[in-house]
Amino acid sequence: MISWFAVYTQPGKEKLAAQHLQNQGFGVYLPQYQKMRRHAGRTEIVAAPLFPRYLFAGIDMEAQRWRSVNGTRGVVGLVMSGDKPIPVPEPVIAEIRAREDDKGFIRLNPPQFRPGQTLRVVEGPMADTQALFEEAVDGNRAILLVSLLGRLVRTQMPLRAVEAA
Repeated sequence: MISWFAVYTQPGKEKLAAQHLQNQGFGVYLPQYQKMRRHAGRTEIVAAPLFPRYLFAGIDMEAQRWRSVNGTRGVVGLVMSGDKPIPVPEPVIAEIRAREDDKGFIRLNPPQFRPGQTLRVVEGPMADTQALFEEAVDGNRAILLVSLLGRLVRTQMPLRAVEAA
């Protein structure tokens, strides 16, 4: 019977470790989410591990040589208690998988703001500007009131572009 175990990986080597574990016949689950990355003035959405430096391996402890996981490229080792790997309860894996969208990425809960709450814009041309939260639209965008030239102007921006002030 296959059980799930947490595997600790080398920094940034989650995908490499996952591929090598799959090549050895182990089940692999590497939950990922989409995050925004800014580099050299460009912004892009990239896949990132939900748990940096960790992935889950499905191992049949009776039929597979589980110790070979520790020697796999990209792997530091299984998460252990003494000399035994610690199984991850199946409901934990099921709960993470239940949060996947149609592309296989984990949906993170968007921040919850209340109308009238003061926010700070953290990206874009209005970065470091204070604004008042009015409402969320489609779970991804916020309608804000921003003070410009002595007036409150209504504008929209991604929820990821604001944080509580």
